[in-house]
Amino acid sequence: MLTQTDSRRRVTLPPSFGVKPGDAIDLEMLEDGRIMLIPVEPVPRHQLWAWTAEAKVAISASLADVRPSTVVETAAQAADVAAKWTDED
Repeated sequence: MLTQTDSRRRVTLPPSFGVKPGDAIDLEMLEDGRIMLIPVEPVPRHQLWAWTAEAKVAISASLADVRPSTVVETAAQAADVAAKWTDED
């Protein structure tokens, strides 16, 4: 598809490309001069910790944990659960 830039160097993408107004796009200039548009989902800075390799491993391990969930409503219950799990792997 051939297109031209406007006076502000903007290019209009057709709706069939699936890019909506406000979507985040990473632009990459390839060595041969082509420009690649890559749709991205930005992660808020305060959530970046979850995207480290160590955090991903820990999250995956916790999701695979076979222990049943325990509802804790008081400090005494929390102490009981902590004491029970102290010596677990």
